[in-house]
Amino acid sequence: MADAWAHTVIDLIAYGRPYFNLHKEKDKPHEFLGSRHRIVNHDWYQSYGRLWNFCEPFPSWIKDILGNEEKADKAEEQMAWIDHDYIDRIWDTLSDQERRYREGFFAWVLFSPKVLKDWAGVDVLNGKIQRIIKGREVWESCPGLKSEYKRLYNYIISVIEYDKILQNMFERYGRRLGF
Repeated sequence: MADAWAHTVIDLIAYGRPYFNLHKEKDKPHEFLGSRHRIVNHDWYQSYGRLWNFCEPFPSWIKDILGNEEKADKAEEQMAWIDHDYIDRIWDTLSDQERRYREGFFAWVLFSPKVLKDWAGVDVLNGKIQRIIKGREVWESCPGLKSEYKRLYNYIISVIEYDKILQNMFERYGRRLGF
């Protein structure tokens, strides 16, 4: 199972928002079910092999359902909810070392606001998300983005403080934490 913070960085890259609370809610059953928590709130995870697979993780019918949402924000939240299960399925296929490298990459991306802006279209310093609306590129204002980013940034700093492997990755690759 990918840690909630890894899910949130993926969402920041994919959607421009971290959806931190969504992932905490989705994995809340972990508190009382442990590694069996995916029997609750993980319907897409459970339907692997029947409704989807790695060759077609998001079949056209699921895209049609999400595309019919009246509000884009609600559809985006539903996508984040579903892709959480997809990421968990991928995570299950990785070795511990592969997982650690991905965590290091996700943390590095989070601590690289210029990369987030230039590569992912997420300007965490100015609270804007790059969108294509009616065929035009716009930088949409997202008032909560800066505080959401700061919350996630501080959370991952605290994770790294207790994680010797991630500390070593940052030392080895010459990345200092902070802006």
